[in-house]
Amino acid sequence: MKFKFERNKILIFLLLYIITGCGGAKYSYDFDRGKKVDFKNGKWILNEPYTNYKDNDAYLFAKNEFQKILGDSLFELIELRQTKIIKEQLPLNPGKEELREIKELSNCDFLINIESKIIRDEMGSSAHSSNLGKVTKYNEASTHIQIYDLNKLELISESKSFGIVKETKTPEDKGISEIFDHTTPGRFLALNTIKKLIRKYDKYQKE
Repeated sequence: MKFKFERNKILIFLLLYIITGCGGAKYSYDFDRGKKVDFKNGKWILNEPYTNYKDNDAYLFAKNEFQKILGDSLFELIELRQTKIIKEQLPLNPGKEELREIKELSNCDFLINIESKIIRDEMGSSAHSSNLGKVTKYNEASTHIQIYDLNKLELISESKSFGIVKETKTPEDKGISEIFDHTTPGRFLALNTIKKLIRKYDKYQKE
């Protein structure tokens, strides 16, 4: 009986999460260089993402989205390590010598680096009212992508995405409305900034 209750509770939460439209999250994007990248040629390495949260989903999200663009041209480090001596995680900001070494070891043409961070997670998934007067809380996350040309030993693209949810609550907001007051937690924001930024690359390459 308890299991059934817990299962129904989860289903209700998921339904409410869908109805509330991901909690009013807003996303922005910035391309410092290389807004339009040619993904049609070469072999591409997807590095293990650098994150400040323990979550393999960051890698799975990145892999899934880049595979839609690159198909069989995308290589995972775990694949390369089967036949080559390569680290489990390549440098985040490699210099020319490090890029040259990666090229020699992998025989690939491009390296994709991802850094994803939860900046603030003050609400989790629920924005409850305050007993201390008017209070504003934030959930924020960001993703930074760098793409390197391993033949030219240089950075060819650098982009950033930022996700934020902002909620202001007062004591008057208490009540039944809080049952439906769900927002996007920091972890989901971080994963969404990865997914949405990679989709921007796909969009711009087709323009």
